Amino acid sequence: MLPKAFDLAFYAPIFMIKIEGKPQPELKNAVISLEIDENLESPGMFTLNINEGLDMERQKFEWLDGEVLDPERGDDFEIYLGYASRADKFKEPSITGKITALNPTFPSTGIPTLSVQGYDHSFCLKKSIVKEKRTFDKEKDYAAVAKKIASQHKLDEAGIEPTIKACEKITQNPEESDYDFLRRLAGRLGYEFFVRNKVLYFRKPRDYATEVMTLRWRKELISFNPRLSTAKVVSKVTVKGHNQQNPAKPIKGIATLKDIGFKEPGARSAAESVKTCQKEEVETSEHDFPVCSEEDASALAKALLTRANNSLIEGSCECIGIPGLRPGTNVKIEGVGNRFSGNYYIKSVKQSIGDGGYTTSFEVRRGGIGSI
Repeated sequence: MLPKAFDLAFYAPIFMIKIEGKPQPELKNAVISLEIDENLESPGMFTLNINEGLDMERQKFEWLDGEVLDPERGDDFEIYLGYASRADKFKEPSITGKITALNPTFPSTGIPTLSVQGYDHSFCLKKSIVKEKRTFDKEKDYAAVAKKIASQHKLDEAGIEPTIKACEKITQNPEESDYDFLRRLAGRLGYEFFVRNKVLYFRKPRDYATEVMTLRWRKELISFNPRLSTAKVVSKVTVKGHNQQNPAKPIKGIATLKDIGFKEPGARSAAESVKTCQKEEVETSEHDFPVCSEEDASALAKALLTRANNSLIEGSCECIGIPGLRPGTNVKIEGVGNRFSGNYYIKSVKQSIGDGGYTTSFEVRRGGIGSI
């Protein structure tokens, strides 16, 4: 983890590539540029652009015809980003995955190039699609289902948190991939789901966790483009569902601001800000959801309320290259005025090394206004 205050001793960005745990210095030297794109909403992706080499005697290309970058091998591919000045460089991979595509370019003049693309290990879940309805008979809660799927794909389950029990058997729909299935379950609970370095995460969002580091505009932060919108903000959600045992008494679940627990000192939550403006409570109700208990209905109500309020402010940022910025972590942004300065949750990150040096661009969200 990086310090809260950014260390300006960062210089000389470097990277390392490993295949099946073995460093690949020759491949590293051939890289023209690389990009890593991580997102909480989709599998992480990496792209390498490399100079191709031609063996004139054998008339074979070094990388395109070699075994090192063969997608059919299915080798684990790791990219590490860092700075030469830091002792903790290369401590953790910036992405771990598999090569899925090779795109060579043979120009009329000049040296051929090869674009190498791949995805993190959640891509395997995306490709795993059930043909028929799948029922989980032994798994009594959503966490148990996530652990079973993690085991089937040889992923570490250390990132899976406990969940409420399901009052009915959990089913996966025909033609639904394991990835989309887990995303659907996570959305129902207000959880987030992603895979990072062969660990499957199925957990509550960390919007109010301690920030990773502080970025200041015109210092570490090159640009920041936020948008504040109160259109979807609510302070209470009620979920109602049919009660099979007693149809005259529907199942009901309610979530209020106390349930989502906005915890940023000195700032106002989204709903509190709107209430201050309109002098009344902003409320919404959701009806006819397929729920089977009050606990189930309350969990869904809380998920809907959280989703409506945690994106009061959304924005795009660019800064100098920082390997420690990852989706699912927090950053404190300063120097952008009292309304927009504060803690933000990172939704997606793009790391780029090329002719322009090493830069990081990322998307953020925030469920509050103001700062100390």
